Amino acid sequence: MEDIIVIAKSLWLPEFAVINGAEKLREDYSHFRVVVSHDGRIHWEPGGVFKTMCAIDIKNYPFDEQNCHLLFGAWSYQTTKMNMSNTNETINRDSYTQNGEWQIMKTTVGRGEFYYAANDKERFAFVDFSIYLRRRHTFYVVNVIVPSIMTSVLLLSIFFCTPAQKVQIGVVVLLSFRIFLLNVAGNIPKTSDHVPLLVIYLTCTMGITTLSMVLTVLVLNLHFTSDFPVPPWLNTIVLQYTARALCMCQTAPSDVSRPNRYVTTTESRPLARLPLSKTDGDEEEMVELTIRRRLLGEHREHADQRKDEKLTGPEQEPDYSKDWKKLADVVDRLFFWLFLLAIIVSTLILFQPLTSR
Repeated sequence: MEDIIVIAKSLWLPEFAVINGAEKLREDYSHFRVVVSHDGRIHWEPGGVFKTMCAIDIKNYPFDEQNCHLLFGAWSYQTTKMNMSNTNETINRDSYTQNGEWQIMKTTVGRGEFYYAANDKERFAFVDFSIYLRRRHTFYVVNVIVPSIMTSVLLLSIFFCTPAQKVQIGVVVLLSFRIFLLNVAGNIPKTSDHVPLLVIYLTCTMGITTLSMVLTVLVLNLHFTSDFPVPPWLNTIVLQYTARALCMCQTAPSDVSRPNRYVTTTESRPLARLPLSKTDGDEEEMVELTIRRRLLGEHREHADQRKDEKLTGPEQEPDYSKDWKKLADVVDRLFFWLFLLAIIVSTLILFQPLTSR
């Protein structure tokens, strides 16, 4: 007979504890039996479910990686009385079952020593089991990130909608991002050391949506302005340079923008031709001259009357709405490209941790 299996209580068992345990430092391992060999060697494999404390870093959530430790060490025996060491450099994962949320990248095993502040000469041995974990992010990409990107694309549509639809779509997008943010906040660990990258992305996108609502109000005010002409400097910057940079065809300003209030037109009437006949008497010549003077006086009076009506008549108010609508269209298109650039940059920053792996 080379070995026998005996009850653990019949032998002296080494005392060890989970140094960084979250609930218990020591467990009852007496129900695990011991294998005693004929040459005096003893083989004992205690086991259990261990809950330890692990400081997590959620800065890159949901693309985060964690490093957790299980520290098993002597609690009462110094290294001079009981030593602990490791025989393998990695953890045996032959019976490990894959997890749907975490992926084990690698494991390490190492020996160390610690001491208490009251007596730094007495050392205690421990074995450090390190597990490097990486979060599986497929669930978050499909259920959170992709819908967020699609909602961001929907936000861009408000720059092509009618004025009545702009505010409605903006409010819907803003509420959608708020719901996403609440769902994410319920799943991430409760810590204030770092703000998760996904939360930053959703908050920035929600801020972009809020800013788009404010700018939409500005565009609507420009669209419905018609009381005064577009200032020359604004006309030069927006309707000329900005419109040309955005490849928007810009026609010449309407004539109503430069009305001439001081030029009036008068209607001319040709003088009636009078059949004059040559007579020898002075009396007939006097009659003809009298008729001519009367007709000229009536014509001059009629022309003066029409001129007075032109000058004293009601002046027509010029319409500047076309120029302001053109200005609003150019500003709307400018905001579209700026917001598209902001969404692309924020999305690339969100996926940046994947490129650094």
